[in-house]
Amino acid sequence: MASGKVVFAVSVVLLVVGLVVGILLGHYVTAPAAGGNKPPSGSSEPTVPKSYQDAVRKPDSSISGRLINGINPDKIRENLEYLSAKSHVAGSAVSLEQAEWIRDSWLEQGLDKAELTTYNVLLSYPPEKNDSQQNRIELLTSSGGAVEFTTQLREPPLDPDTDTPVGDLDILAPFNAYSGSGEIEGDIVYVNYGRVEDFHKLERELNISVIGKICIARYGKIFRGTKAAFAEKSGCLGLILYSDPLDYTVAGEPVYPDGIYLPGTGTQRGTLMSGTGDPLTPGYPAIDSAYRTPINETNLPNIPVHPIGYNDAAHFLGIMGGEETSSDWAGSISNVTYRYGPGFNATNQDKKVAMRIFTENRMANAYNTIGTIRGSVEPDRYVIIGNHRDAWGYGAVDPSSGTACMMEISRLFGSFVKDGWRPRRTIMFASWGAEEYGLIGSNEWVEEYIQKLGGRAVAYLNVDTAVIGTYTLGAFGTPNLHKTVHQAAQKIPDPNPEGKRMTVYDTWKERDFFGNTVDGNPTVGDLGSGSDYASFLQLAGISAIDLRYTFDRISTPIPAFYPLYHSVYETFTLVDRYLDPGFKYHKAMSQLMGEIARNLAESILLPMDVGVYAEYVMGYYENLRQGNIGQRLTQEGISLVYMQDAVNELSEAANAFVRRVDAADRTDVLQVRMLNDQMHRFERAFIDPQGLPGRPFVRHIVFAPSSRDAYSNDKFPGIVDTMFDIDNNPDPEKWNHVKKQLSVAIFTIKSAASVLLEVA
Repeated sequence: MASGKVVFAVSVVLLVVGLVVGILLGHYVTAPAAGGNKPPSGSSEPTVPKSYQDAVRKPDSSISGRLINGINPDKIRENLEYLSAKSHVAGSAVSLEQAEWIRDSWLEQGLDKAELTTYNVLLSYPPEKNDSQQNRIELLTSSGGAVEFTTQLREPPLDPDTDTPVGDLDILAPFNAYSGSGEIEGDIVYVNYGRVEDFHKLERELNISVIGKICIARYGKIFRGTKAAFAEKSGCLGLILYSDPLDYTVAGEPVYPDGIYLPGTGTQRGTLMSGTGDPLTPGYPAIDSAYRTPINETNLPNIPVHPIGYNDAAHFLGIMGGEETSSDWAGSISNVTYRYGPGFNATNQDKKVAMRIFTENRMANAYNTIGTIRGSVEPDRYVIIGNHRDAWGYGAVDPSSGTACMMEISRLFGSFVKDGWRPRRTIMFASWGAEEYGLIGSNEWVEEYIQKLGGRAVAYLNVDTAVIGTYTLGAFGTPNLHKTVHQAAQKIPDPNPEGKRMTVYDTWKERDFFGNTVDGNPTVGDLGSGSDYASFLQLAGISAIDLRYTFDRISTPIPAFYPLYHSVYETFTLVDRYLDPGFKYHKAMSQLMGEIARNLAESILLPMDVGVYAEYVMGYYENLRQGNIGQRLTQEGISLVYMQDAVNELSEAANAFVRRVDAADRTDVLQVRMLNDQMHRFERAFIDPQGLPGRPFVRHIVFAPSSRDAYSNDKFPGIVDTMFDIDNNPDPEKWNHVKKQLSVAIFTIKSAASVLLEVA
């Protein structure tokens, strides 16, 4: 009787196991989508279910070469000429027109699906050209006195033969989105770059108060919205931003329209809101049913903020009073001695500055366009290539250079689909709306589909400003994708080969600004929050990269992203005549991004190296331990022993996982699926659902945008944030906050290690 029960029990177990295996295999043995991978001509493969063949067959080796050789620079040029022909600010009719053009193009190219998703969000606009009230800064003869000087209302056209649209009604006047509105008067104080250390110097070292003053800061070094936040927190009445020629020109080099550098009339537009999406629906998508927070309960700026060019800035800086600044605060406007203020010199001491700002926040539509090529084996795993579409003006560099490349990549992939090829995994293309306002389009989409993306997205590949120079590649990304970028770069011909520099990788390695890594590869930098990758990485924990070609920052030592950034002079002529004649570097960028996408979408085992990631986490920890923060923690008796244990545990788990991947049987579909799931979900383990202190929607514990500059990043940001300026922090609980963030980091690292453990 007992033996009968045993037999019965064994039978039940075998039945259950058989059912489970059958269900799992069922994922692979369903019929593929129409046009799925075709077996090679004359194949002698055994007759087995076709989808099983797809699951174990190596990728079509010809696709990589066809992709790289098929990229056509003339088509990229055509794309850019169309995309930069009109101003296309978010929420405009032209923005919708371009979104629909991209959708229709993708369907024509052969993508399976392309559609628009629309979000009604809070955007911001300056007065229209016909309005009687225009944003401006005035120099007054006295308080309430006559106007002696007014800043330019719009940038004048400088090259009538090629810039005839410049100044038309469709171009927004220079402004800072989400600025507070109002009319104010006061004395002026120069605050250098408007960084926290600049305000500290004025207040703590020089005993200069900015409370109730109109501050003027030069663009550069940090995100403009962070400057505005520091100015408001410090008590400034308003903030003027200007582009100094020291940061946006090179002595002796021509300015636009005769070169690539910023003329004195050029003015940088830009948002003041950090990249957290629609300000009225924080944490949730701006869909029709969404609750919208009242505007007065948001964290938008309250003070007026306005940008001007350096020709206009000279009228204010040239007559300032107070002591002469230190050399590191001095710019290079001709005939200007830089002084702190407050106010003007003895000859002009009665004069005041007036800011008259009429910027309006209002509801508008942000349009995303999403295109899809369905995977043949793992259609529920997504490799996403994206870039935003909206621009402050013509946007020939930011963002249309990236979109022009993305459209050429999609054309090639679409042609392969028409020929019968399909990727193993789904490839998605995304054209985001309203990125310039604070990553709104991508953020809302990630928020709406975060549950789906959390389980299905493999990686996000961002190509925004594809070419800002032609010196070398600039690559940024999560550490698990570093090798993937290196391998792809080794396959792409250099646009200007010379000597041993035959590939993009060769030139990148030789000209690496950061110095090669210990293993001899060029450096892949860390991600901040400057583009749409931030929503994927910080909200959902999706691994990401961001690529661009850049200029030589050693021979051209300007801190500007690029000289004509967000000005009206960022035209097709700029790119076609000066930046990349012949579009050779746009071609290389398209080849590189396309090859990375192909590898991620086609490889049986994902090319995501968790071992490299663990090495970087260990390095971040060592820098923390050996640096000022580690020393200060030791002084307070706070031990890092548990954190050391955690990073050691992560390293051991990652190294063991890499060995299992190397030894894996690539014909075992269940083992492949399991390992791939562990690889692409590894990044998710670094996400804390509660977010960072004071930043609930910035959630990555290992690295995140700096709270003092959204463009850059901090390692272990929770610890860095709570430790910042701690000796001047009056909060009696400040060290408890530090201890809490240390414990969160330790727990999170250990959690990431557990994701990599062998499944029992």
